[in-house]
Amino acid sequence: MPTDDRNSPVTPFTLQQFICGPVRTNVYVLINPETREAAVVDPAPESRTAIERFLASNRASLTTIVLTHRHFDHVGEAGPIAEATGASIAAHASDVDYLSVPQRTRFMPGYVNPAAPVRVPLVDGDVINLAGTPFVVMHTPGHSGGAICLLHDVSATLFSGDTLFAGTFGRYDLPDSDAPALRSSLIRLAGLPGGTRVLPGHGRETTIGAEGWAADPPLYRGL
Repeated sequence: MPTDDRNSPVTPFTLQQFICGPVRTNVYVLINPETREAAVVDPAPESRTAIERFLASNRASLTTIVLTHRHFDHVGEAGPIAEATGASIAAHASDVDYLSVPQRTRFMPGYVNPAAPVRVPLVDGDVINLAGTPFVVMHTPGHSGGAICLLHDVSATLFSGDTLFAGTFGRYDLPDSDAPALRSSLIRLAGLPGGTRVLPGHGRETTIGAEGWAADPPLYRGL
């Protein structure tokens, strides 16, 4: 399900959002309007057709697929699309082994997530080019151990995955979750400029300023 095309005059890329898969994951496609180089953030299950049609209609070539974390609803089509296009998959270094083999999920009995071999392991502070635009990698563990956010400073654009949503935050009751780490990650994100546009893994977009509660998140505060 596509949303309206979102083009910002301050971003050097065209951005298209699709809502796909069994839990309505936000899938983002970035295209450089000059070079037609493209990148995808979090290709959810059932997103491949929408992504490929959009790329074809814009005569764009996919070079990079980046995963904000390893959960099935964010990586379902990464392996198949990478195999078909030759695009490189990027994800946090701690998720590389997990993503290298097919995985089952308890949330969808019978479903097997295809392997998504990572060619570009990422760590905090790395810079990754998406559609020719440099994004800084922020390791934001908590919802999952390898969760990352991607920040483009110039346009103040943040892909937040399942760390930060409009009005709330990602689950922390999963096998690879960590509530204290999530709290620290949210506080870190709250320190970004208030006008930073937040593009989350689910739900509507927001801004850092609109999520002021993240400076003191209502979860684990220690003893």
